[in-house]
Order: sequence, then structure tokens, then C-alpha cells
Amino acid sequence: MSWAAQDTAPGQKTPEDRSTQFVPVQGGNESTSAEALLVTAYIVMWAALIVFVFLTWRKQGALEKRIERLDDTLKKSIGKT
Repeated sequence: MSWAAQDTAPGQKTPEDRSTQFVPVQGGNESTSAEALLVTAYIVMWAALIVFVFLTWRKQGALEKRIERLDDTLKKSIGKT
């Protein structure tokens, strides 16, 4: 007899007594279908991707403008010497 079986009261189940099979629960209170959750997850992921691409595009544009200003400043500086 294992130590777990010795410490439990009569009628109490031990971890060894648990089922090792999947048994579906009947009459649960699930209100959202799996299809709706899947579609919602895809929408959220696509929205996150679009926002990420948009923000990256904006930062890239700002960086290009900054590089152009730096290039112009450098050309002016080299022309003065």
C-alpha cells in the first residue's frame, strides 16, 4: 500500500484512482463556440500584424527623413571647408 493510500480517509480518492481517459462533460455552461474563438483569435492576430507593419513603416519614413537631413548637413559642412 502506498503512503498516499495510508493518509486518506475511507471513501476519498487518491491520485492513482483518477481516470486516465478523456471523458466529456455533459451540460456544461459554455457560451462561446470554438469557431467564434478561432475567428476572434485570427482577427486579433491580423490586427496586431497590421498595426506592427504600420508603425514600422512610419518609423522607417521618419528615419529616412532624418538621414536626408543629416546627409544635407554633411554636404553643407564639407562644402564649407
